[in-house]
Amino acid sequence: MRSDVLDSVRQLYPGARSTVYLDSAAVGLVSTRVRTAVVELLSSHMDGGIVAAPSWRVHQESVRAAAAELVGGRPDGISFTQNTSTGLALVTNGLRWVPGDNVVLPAQEFPSNSYPWRGLRALGVEVREVPMRDGAADLDALSGLVDDRTRVVTISAVQYSSGHRYDLGRVSEIAHRQGALLVVDGTQAVGALAVDVTGLDVLAVSAHKWLLGPFGIGFVHLSQRARDVLRPTTVGWLSVADPFAFTVEPDLATDGRRFESGTENAAGVAGLGATLDLLHELGRSAVEETVLENAALLTELLRTAGLEVHRAIDPSAHSGIVIASRADISPGALHEALLVGGVRCSLRGAGVRFAPHYFSSEDDLAHAAHVAGQAVTSP
Repeated sequence: MRSDVLDSVRQLYPGARSTVYLDSAAVGLVSTRVRTAVVELLSSHMDGGIVAAPSWRVHQESVRAAAAELVGGRPDGISFTQNTSTGLALVTNGLRWVPGDNVVLPAQEFPSNSYPWRGLRALGVEVREVPMRDGAADLDALSGLVDDRTRVVTISAVQYSSGHRYDLGRVSEIAHRQGALLVVDGTQAVGALAVDVTGLDVLAVSAHKWLLGPFGIGFVHLSQRARDVLRPTTVGWLSVADPFAFTVEPDLATDGRRFESGTENAAGVAGLGATLDLLHELGRSAVEETVLENAALLTELLRTAGLEVHRAIDPSAHSGIVIASRADISPGALHEALLVGGVRCSLRGAGVRFAPHYFSSEDDLAHAAHVAGQAVTSP
């Protein structure tokens, strides 16, 4: 990202100026634009209930279109959700499972994309775990686990504990060869990396990480195939074609709105719209390029500082996540030293997880590497 653009962007993120914030994989910072959008929505609601006005409905549909554009999808495939878990629940609750069905997923998926599927075992559904190798699911092994009773293959676009970016095109081919739905947790990718829903049946995203949006708002993109097979299990007044017709029998919407049941999280949608608008201004490709460049530079700086960085050899598997450690210092001690040194990061996987975003500067990355280097060389 050009220095003038970076300077302008950093003005929108006060939190990135007060600390070295390298933790977007845990919780992303919100911008002043997001704050303003949420405050303006609540102020309008306070002054006259604009949430129920036609202008709000128009704005909400523009946010739906912006979310679809970000992931290369269609507005009619977008459903607003509370978070990744509620998006995935559309699948776990929406399929008609029978004993003997199976679900295939990596052995070390994030709980949001693990617990719901494991809960299906009470219905006689088998959960098949793909073994992990060097922080990633073995896709050859995954292929061998998928058969004609596989209803769902599910995987994260980026592995939260290692930063491994999966080849979703290959996973799609494996799943669809046996007629299974491909369900993707996109929360560790969307907002940082260019994710395209071509070949994906369900993409579930929470806004509060790399999307840099508010808590409690997210979206799913559902393919036409997924919309045809999934049953809405929570139907409310917004699930129908015309919510203001107030019909006795529900005439369900044919698009993604059929999975939106009750009154929406209007403040969350407003904040989501603001962060999506900024992403589109910056450009999806430019954001990905910046995130990957920052991660690559941080990798180099950390290695120079004497740390071991755990990343895939293949650059196509890289993401914005960088995991670092050193054998002679515990990950907990290293993490504590970084926090004391003003670097915000997390403990995950094999060590400390760094997650620089597009607002991160080279000075931020150099400072993080310096603090980490001091921690491993101190007596």
